[in-house]
Amino acid sequence: MLCVKCESPMTTIRTAIIGTGFMTWVHADALRRNGVEVYGILGSSFQKSESAAQQLAVPHAYRDLDELLSDRNIDCVHVCTPNRSHFEIVTKAIAAGKHVLCEKPLAMTSGESAELKSLAEKHLELCMFRR
Repeated sequence: MLCVKCESPMTTIRTAIIGTGFMTWVHADALRRNGVEVYGILGSSFQKSESAAQQLAVPHAYRDLDELLSDRNIDCVHVCTPNRSHFEIVTKAIAAGKHVLCEKPLAMTSGESAELKSLAEKHLELCMFRR
């Protein structure tokens, strides 16, 4: 498998899951079944991050989104948070050079959707964009 950013061989994809609700557990299981390393988790508080990391046997619990997005070990983030937070998280994750898988809806308004479309067009190495 080749990294789409640098075209070098990848042996492991490392992902972090944002959110600690039911879908976090579903994503963690699906990722592991497909050979993806669940490397970190971010909850709405550090206590939730730590608790979920312990329960899911995930090695890293993050204090905030900035800490997660600055972690060079993370290739991809899975956004499993309340709908109203998706736009901000996805925007910041793409700006940080992370691949993103986001629960639906991706955005809450057509204006936010248009902004994400424009951002995706500027980051084709991260976003599978089709006209």
